[in-house]
Parts: sequence; structure tokens; C-alpha cells
Amino acid sequence: MTARAEYRRTAPALLEFDGLRCAVRDISAGGLRIEPAPPGRVWDLNRPVVGEVQLRSSGRQPIAGRIVRIDRSGLAIASVGTAWPSEDDIMAERTVLLQSSRERRGAPRLPVPVTFDASSPLRDVSVGGLRYQVGINERMPTVGEVIAGAVRLDADTTIEIRGRVIRRMGQEVAIALEAPGLPPELVELLRHRFFPGARSPSSS
Repeated sequence: MTARAEYRRTAPALLEFDGLRCAVRDISAGGLRIEPAPPGRVWDLNRPVVGEVQLRSSGRQPIAGRIVRIDRSGLAIASVGTAWPSEDDIMAERTVLLQSSRERRGAPRLPVPVTFDASSPLRDVSVGGLRYQVGINERMPTVGEVIAGAVRLDADTTIEIRGRVIRRMGQEVAIALEAPGLPPELVELLRHRFFPGARSPSSS
């Protein structure tokens, strides 16, 4: 048994191989799991996988493995040889993810009842992420996809965002923003604008 870094309710690690960009749901020194399986390909057991994985704690690292499981959720890849993140790398990644999880729990979401851009309504926002509804004529992004652009909250407020899709719920998409996320003072400003007189959750 080896330590495993799991990307729960946060942007997944990125695996690149054969020209594909895949969302890694968990990784250990012995293997990793991709969800969902990259579309448009026929996958076979024991197929070699050679590429690079992007970790938050240690950056890009080479990987070499083989497919050991194929199911509805995705692919499981076992490491082969020495081209793989070490146990120390995985433990460092776990530490970063646990710290990020604590920070997310400490950053409550602010529901946004009014939005200027009615085609893609913003549902809620926090320091570390946001959730929005995909418009009727818009393409639904995939989990792990990078989203970047401007979000107009109202006629006077536009914010630049960049992050990865971490969850899809019907027509709604949740995005984990890249560090440092949104300034806490901006979220507090929105709280006062949309909920005048309401007390901040951090208030005693």
C-alpha cells in the first residue's frame, strides 16, 4: 500500500500523453486514475502510456506506465520503471491538497441572486471558486478543462477568472480558481452589495 493523493472537490492533476490532456482523479507511487476516459479512442489493457503529469507541489514530471483497468468511469494506469513521481512527491502533493481543502472550508460560498449576464447566470462565488449555469447555446465544458475569461456580475463589476472545472451538476459547472483566487475584499464587497445588512460568517 502506498500513499495516494486524491483530487476531491478541487481541480484535478493534468496528465498529457499521445496529444491528450486528461484529468487525474488520484495518484500514488504505484499508479494513477483518469476520469473520465479520453473520448474518441479505443483503449486496450496493457497499452503503454508515456507522458507527463502536472502536480501542484512539484510541477511537471515524466510518467511511464500501462493501462491495467478500463471501466465506465475511466482508466487506471500502473507505473512501469522509474519514470514516475516518488513517494516523497506524492506525500508533498497530499499535503498541498489537504491544505487547499482546509482553505476552501474556511472560505464560505456567497450565493449571487442577481446577475447582469443572464445567458450564463452566476450561482455562487467564493475566494477559491465559483459556480455558474451553462447557457442554452453554450458548450458544456469537461471536468479538468481550463476556463479563463471575464465574469460580469452586474453593470459595474467585471472580474477576470482562470481555473479548472471540478464538477458538473446538470447544467451547472463548478470551477476551482487558480491561486491566489479572488481577493477576500472583493467577496466581502459582493456580500454587502447583494445582502446589505447581513453579517459575514467570519463575524463573531
